[in-house]
Amino acid sequence: MRDKITHSKWTRRILLSLAILPFATAIFAHWTGSRVQPSLAGKPKPALAFETYLVDTGLVKETARTVGARFRFKNLSEHTVTVKELIPSCGCLNPQLQKKVYLPNEAGEFQLKMETAGESPGQKEYFVDFRYEDSEERTTRLTLKLELPIRRLVVKPKALVIYQFTPGRTTHPITVSDYRSGKDFEIISVESTSKYAKVELGKLEQKDGLRQQKLEVIVEDIVPPGKHNGLIVIKTNDADFPELFVPLIIQGPDQQTVQKNKPNSPKAN
Repeated sequence: MRDKITHSKWTRRILLSLAILPFATAIFAHWTGSRVQPSLAGKPKPALAFETYLVDTGLVKETARTVGARFRFKNLSEHTVTVKELIPSCGCLNPQLQKKVYLPNEAGEFQLKMETAGESPGQKEYFVDFRYEDSEERTTRLTLKLELPIRRLVVKPKALVIYQFTPGRTTHPITVSDYRSGKDFEIISVESTSKYAKVELGKLEQKDGLRQQKLEVIVEDIVPPGKHNGLIVIKTNDADFPELFVPLIIQGPDQQTVQKNKPNSPKAN
């Protein structure tokens, strides 16, 4: 009997403690005051804000030789921004940025120009990685979307990369194909803007309504170390496509290869 009474007393005490616990907590908080936990400093925001991160031109006209896009931006930070590099996803893109350093609150822009002649028809999506530095290194991806119609004039390859690591003459083909009927398409002249390569007109072939003009890009000898950029310029008699362009990159050997292939200098007496 005594055990039952004791058990009943402990039960009432526990229930009473649970009932007054919220009130005790509130009183304690009132007297001690609330304490706000200090918030952790967030990661600094990127300095550059772009007006748009995506340009969609829609369906491109068949006669359009180039497609352009413009990306405007502003430095919204207190840091000076230095643009390091613009990395395109395709050799057909030609990003152009005149200035590399932007002060706080200074605005700028860069233009993107794409040659359409070497591209296949259909929906396309390209991008440029805009690398810059404010308080840290950052990369912003800017996208160009478009739709190319069925092309009747095609240049292949759309960009030419040549690895010239050893001495000797190398030849690299370019083909201009005209699928149009009733056009008297003719290449008037060809030119290389690189001093390390020249370009010559090759054989003209015509079969089943397809007219193909061959070109040869020639590198005569070893080139200096590093990457050398240029452009193959093709001028035609066509009013819709008076000029065609093929980006050219010539990659020279590294310094060790140059020293290895260099003739031994005469010994001093």
